[in-house]
Amino acid sequence: MIRIQRLIYYICILLFFVFISFIILPNLKVSPPSSPLDLDEQVTSFKPKTSNPNEEKYLSWFPHSDFPEQQEAFRNGLRLALETKRTIIAPMLRINKIYPWMPFEDLAKRYEAQDKVQLSKACEAGIKNWQTELEPCETIHDWFEIPWSSIMDLESIKKDYGIRIIERTTGYGWGVHESALGGNIDPSDVAIVDVMTYQENGTNWERIDTEKPIVKQSSFSNWIQSNFLAKQQEKLTEPLKYVLTEDKLMEIDAKIIQFGALSSAARYATTTSEIQLDLRKAMMKTRFNVPDQLTQLTKQANAIVSALGGKFQYSTLILNLSKLVALDARAGTMQNLAVDGGNISPVKSSTHVTSMEDLNDNSKKELMEAVVLEIFGDIPINQAISAAMPIKPSKLADLLDTGRSLTNPQERRQLLEACVDYHKKIETKYPVYYLMNDMDIAAETRPDIFGPLIEMFPCVFSTADMKKWNIQTENWAEGQAELNDPNVDYEKLLQPLLDILIAGKGIKK
Repeated sequence: MIRIQRLIYYICILLFFVFISFIILPNLKVSPPSSPLDLDEQVTSFKPKTSNPNEEKYLSWFPHSDFPEQQEAFRNGLRLALETKRTIIAPMLRINKIYPWMPFEDLAKRYEAQDKVQLSKACEAGIKNWQTELEPCETIHDWFEIPWSSIMDLESIKKDYGIRIIERTTGYGWGVHESALGGNIDPSDVAIVDVMTYQENGTNWERIDTEKPIVKQSSFSNWIQSNFLAKQQEKLTEPLKYVLTEDKLMEIDAKIIQFGALSSAARYATTTSEIQLDLRKAMMKTRFNVPDQLTQLTKQANAIVSALGGKFQYSTLILNLSKLVALDARAGTMQNLAVDGGNISPVKSSTHVTSMEDLNDNSKKELMEAVVLEIFGDIPINQAISAAMPIKPSKLADLLDTGRSLTNPQERRQLLEACVDYHKKIETKYPVYYLMNDMDIAAETRPDIFGPLIEMFPCVFSTADMKKWNIQTENWAEGQAELNDPNVDYEKLLQPLLDILIAGKGIKK
């Protein structure tokens, strides 16, 4: 009897737990496994709240690297804005003293650090903080920022493709502190997306989870410094290789999408619609490709172009000599060189030489002879034949037959005029070159380096020539309203953009 009572008792207990499980288990939520973004559980994958379809939506990104990379990021921003019908909030263009690609959290911190208003106050007060650590006071005048609309034609993009663009010209707030929108954005209205940092962005997106009480910082900057930057073991050494597909892009319904790096076009897919294809084609030829909106910059470029014989009357030669050497004492061999348009750079290297100055005279000669051969292989055949043929009777022939080195400014100017005259009136395919090189030296002053080049192409001129002739002045930027800091050498910092304008009006292959 006792055994029967115990059995009934155990059966009742079992039935009780079965009953409870049917009530409780359906309401339990199983948390997904933690992702790499859950640093101290402060960042989680999420789907932003559904926004008002009639409310304006935005996207932005963090700039990094030199002008070409920043320009590519803006181009990709234009593609994404067209795809999603979002308004661009464009950060300003940073000129000189650039920093490379970094993971999202580091790019965010670097971007906030370049607030010159706050940086100047700290420097004047002698305060050392995270900002002056990233942007040293000693180099505060070695770089500057300028709105993209000051150098590029944005109005035609807006008009032709209906893309809305706002420029973030005051403040460095982003996300919930977006300066262009006055800040105070609801965190659930912001999506952080960067497939070059977060693996999850290939299928998802991230945000700050403000519901967790551990987040107490007053700004994204403080949050990043306190949380992300302490996780040294989590830092990336190279960007991830994931792609945000167009369907996932369109699923993001947040008011603001804050991208990290946008300079890798292949990582952010858009459709191949007719208008997208037209935009891409236009950006390769006529839209957002020439920095010609800065009046004084364009004026200076036009003066140099005119001296070279005018538009499409000369070619540009861009030599990155440090890359040519690239740790290879035998960089003069042809298999170590590659030509991409007018840019010559090494493909491989093997030893520990770091610059042209580290090479002996024979190696320098071999290197430049290889460069000359590469140039001949790259330029049109009729131009190569014209350069290789003897100079016909002319002012140019008379100058070259004297045997003089032609190095003083007056002789160099006579040579330029003779070259332009020869190209226009006698041999239209004969090359006149405007040389740009990373050593910033005039070819005629270093025959040990450029001897083989000048011997084959005597009509080679450079920035040094233009400055000696006072065609390029040391104060050409004066009078440009956007360039108003007396402590900044705008002429020096804008030289790369000046070179772009000059190169853009050279002979097209």
